[in-house]
Amino acid sequence: MGRSASAILALVPFAEFSPAEVGSSAGGFRLVGTAQGLLRVTVWGYWPPDVVRSFAVDAPTALQKLAPGGSVVLDAAELKPQGAEGQEALRMMFRGLVPLALAKAQVLSGNALTRMQLARLLRECGVDGRVEIGDSSNATLGA
Repeated sequence: MGRSASAILALVPFAEFSPAEVGSSAGGFRLVGTAQGLLRVTVWGYWPPDVVRSFAVDAPTALQKLAPGGSVVLDAAELKPQGAEGQEALRMMFRGLVPLALAKAQVLSGNALTRMQLARLLRECGVDGRVEIGDSSNATLGA
């Protein structure tokens, strides 16, 4: 499914690149960077162990490549509530937000249970005050 996420991440800062996609229709993620400094992380389904491992490495690495003033959207419209391993992978991404000087960070979810899980994980990582969380049907950033 496209080039590997690790091979593409060096291009993130303000360079547009082809999506890096990991997983299948049952569960996975896609990382897309734009020339305008937006990192869009799209996640879906329930993650098997191989997707969890890739996300735990690739998403935080992509965040580290963002230049100050960049923006991040985690589009979880199709994400199902995750088990312990998937939650820890999401925490790793959220912890990666702590040192960043972002213009905007947003988490979007279409499922109320998933949104509650993501809100709890953001709170646990101490970034809930810096990240907007909302319904994917009301998305405004990076549309």
